[in-house]
Amino acid sequence: MTDESVRRIEILKEIPFDGEGDTLVNRLRKITLRGFPDIKIYENAKFEMVKYGPKDILSKLHTPQLRVYRDHLNRIGVLAALFLREGIDITNLDRGYDFIATSESGKETEWTMMPPVIERFSIPKTEDGRFDYENNEISADILKEALRKEGLWFNPDALAHRHTTSGIYDLINDGSHRVHYGYEKGGITVLRISNITPGFPYYAIPQKYNIRVFSTREEALNIPETKIHVVQEPAHKNLYRLFPSGGIKSGDVRLTKSK
Repeated sequence: MTDESVRRIEILKEIPFDGEGDTLVNRLRKITLRGFPDIKIYENAKFEMVKYGPKDILSKLHTPQLRVYRDHLNRIGVLAALFLREGIDITNLDRGYDFIATSESGKETEWTMMPPVIERFSIPKTEDGRFDYENNEISADILKEALRKEGLWFNPDALAHRHTTSGIYDLINDGSHRVHYGYEKGGITVLRISNITPGFPYYAIPQKYNIRVFSTREEALNIPETKIHVVQEPAHKNLYRLFPSGGIKSGDVRLTKSK
């Protein structure tokens, strides 16, 4: 959440899952992409809450990043205990909560707690079983044109990666530390999104859930990066989902403002 643990929370608003007005679904439908601000990635998507146990996380989920940090997991544990005092189990959410977090230093920041976000989508295969980002709806004309304007194309490392499923992936999009916290604690409820706007895959490729836990981010600096971007630099993060622009500061990872 920050470099400090949270010492106090104040619930500002309970956010229903769906319906009229300010709901998680309505916020998510407004989310755009970093390099494509006119694309609402979840505008016509399907949303559902799904509970994954530890075995499900290992066997069914994929991740863009094969590392988490123990200090982050510990801070989530502190946050979970604070929410539990309010009668809210953050590993089993069916709605969201806007809240103020007060850190150890007394700094106040505003956040939204909601289930981790999982995207379900398909990636076509080449004849020899590699990821085929270059064909079918995974690379719609607008994506091709936008990349060509920059003189770029798909990352060769992504195109060389082989499928580990039939082609359908449940990929952790946001909240990877909370998913692993849930893995260690017996399971977690996630928000799974499908029927995503075609042509705009997640910005890093899905990898089988085989997480390595480091004590801190600094400890991992000398270890080669495990994230494989779909497109070449410097456009490698253009497909990133901009949660704050949709009004969501998801769980322990998105900050709005300081007081």
